[in-house]
Parts: sequence; C-alpha cells; structure tokens
Amino acid sequence: MTDPLLTGFQDFIARSVAMPGTSRTVEATGIRLHYLEWSGPANAKAPPLLLLHGYLAHAHWWDFVAPWLAQHHRVVALDFGGMGDSGRRAEYSHARFHAEITAIVEATGIAGCTAIGHSFGGRALLYACRDRPDLFARAIVVDSRLGSPEDPVRGFDQQWRPNKRYEDEASILPRFTLRPLEPAPAAAMEYMARRSVRAHDGFWSWKFDENVTKLFQQRGDDPTGIDDVAELAGLRTPVDFIYGEESRVVTPERAARLPTCLPDVRSVTCIPASHHHLPVSQPIALVAALRALLGASRS
Repeated sequence: MTDPLLTGFQDFIARSVAMPGTSRTVEATGIRLHYLEWSGPANAKAPPLLLLHGYLAHAHWWDFVAPWLAQHHRVVALDFGGMGDSGRRAEYSHARFHAEITAIVEATGIAGCTAIGHSFGGRALLYACRDRPDLFARAIVVDSRLGSPEDPVRGFDQQWRPNKRYEDEASILPRFTLRPLEPAPAAAMEYMARRSVRAHDGFWSWKFDENVTKLFQQRGDDPTGIDDVAELAGLRTPVDFIYGEESRVVTPERAARLPTCLPDVRSVTCIPASHHHLPVSQPIALVAALRALLGASRS
C-alpha cells in the first residue's frame, strides 16, 4: 500500500473518502448527538481518538484525516449540537458544548482517550478536560485561539441574521467558503460544500442552526472578554499544539505564547505555508504531524 503522504492531493482525497466513517447517533445532553466512527484495525483493541470540529463545521471536516489515523486507532468524530447532523437546542451555551464532549466520551466507551480539537473544538476540548480530567489522557489542539490577559477572547460585532435559503443545491454550493477566508484545494472545497448543506421544506440551507451564532454575537465591546489562561490554570491534561504558519486565528504573537499558556504543554508544532483550516486545506501535512505525535505516545 502506497503511503498517502507520498501521492498527489487528488489521489489522497479520493482514497480518504473511499474509507468513510460509519454514521451513528446517541441521545445525550437532551438532544440527539450525531457522530462518525472509524472502528480501527481489525482483530485489535485500538486505542481511542476523539475528533472535534470547529465553529459551524461538522464531523465530516475530518474525513481527509480520520481514515489514516484509524489505521492504528478507533476514531470517533462528533457533531456538536446545532451543527452537522446533531439535534438542535432552543438555546446554546459554552457549558453545553463542553458537556457534549464528555457525554460522547461516556456514551461511546472511550474514556481515557486522546482527543483532537480544531479551532472552536480545540478550545472547548480544553474546558472538557478541565471539568472531567478522568476522561482524557491527552489533548491535541489544532489552531485554536486561547484568550490571555493581553488578548482576551471576545465576540463578534456583526448583527445576527437567519440562515439564507436557496432554491436548489446548485445555488447554494458555490456560496460555501471557509471563515476566515483562505485558499484551499477545489476538490476539498467541493467535497465539504456538499456535506455542509441540507434540503428542508423545499429549500436548501446550511446545516448549522442559525441560533448557534447568537452565542458569539454583539460582545465586541466587552472590556474584559474571556481569559482562558486564567480559566484553565488548573488543567492537568497534557496538551500538544499544532498551528498554521499563515493562520489569522493563531497569529505569530499568539503562537509565541502557546508554550506557557497552560500548565503542561508538551509541544508546539507549526505547519509551514498553511492557514487556519488545516483539516480541509492541508490534511496531508496535518496527518503527518498527528501521526508523529501519536506515534511518539505509543513508543
């Protein structure tokens, strides 16, 4: 079998999606949580991995990464509530998202797992580790911004608006973009676009619940914001960071603070010539970095 890291990107994507995760659901935290599962190597008790996507994304964000990690691990990728194919809530909160992480760990029987979170998912993962350290052996955080006294996390100043509806799939697919805006291969963008939309009541719209975005609205004038460094000062879980060299989320200044922002930071890895959405725009490099980190933990 040729290593996918040595082949072209188009071939890599084709081979990745030819090994899809199995779609499953579980009732937890008051809603239906959807997740994808790659069972891992046959005839072996594979160590578990939990994958957590970014803001307004979904479990399929990991479709180019999870199959290659599943060569040695049982892999579970969660859809957060109100995103992807999970159920919706009347109201959303950070605490509920943190609870969804611990709930999926318990529901799937993967306590003691290594968990990998991208962006919003990485930050939420650290709070879940703080709240339930017994459930996580290790956290790997991929291009997540952490607030500090010098640079607290604040919300968006833009006005809330409902999801726009489109007449057909052909109308909505070209509207799919990555936020922040950044370059990504066309094959990856087309694949993610098709898995980010749904048909409902005769129209097409994005899968995420429009009310999720209220959680981050109209907080830009907050004089303090969220100081994650203080909130996570007691975190016992060992953490590895990965970030993109050109990321607009983990800027060079923020990357420089990562080694000292948490009590047990084991490593900080920069992926050159890459941006924020590493699972979509740079999955080959991300797989390589994760393989190295996970391989070191097995040795």
